[in-house]
Amino acid sequence: MERVARDIRKLGYKVIVPQPSHIRYGHKPEVLKDKYDLKTLTKWEGEGAFAHLDNIRKSDIVYIFNKNAYLGPAVTVEIGFALALKKPILSYAKVKDITVTNFVSQILPPAKLIVYLKKVYNN
Repeated sequence: MERVARDIRKLGYKVIVPQPSHIRYGHKPEVLKDKYDLKTLTKWEGEGAFAHLDNIRKSDIVYIFNKNAYLGPAVTVEIGFALALKKPILSYAKVKDITVTNFVSQILPPAKLIVYLKKVYNN
């Protein structure tokens, strides 16, 4: 994701890439789980999730980087939030879920996303 974001930033667009959860996917999440109680870790996870939603609120479009067509539960929530805010939702690959498919306006791999951005935002 960060490589694609860097290419888009070079064109002058602001790109917000969500940061992975260090609690679930950090370098050593077991250290955090041993050091902090579940209530604290859950609170931090929630704060991270709300930060992602705030980033969606600040965005003009939402691009789902669903390489291999995978959508996890958190991304599904983010799609719903973007939908409620009437943000255009684009995705890297076709979405497998038949309901969520209805909310993705275009499927664009990164190279085509760049063409789309130039066409829509440089007029």
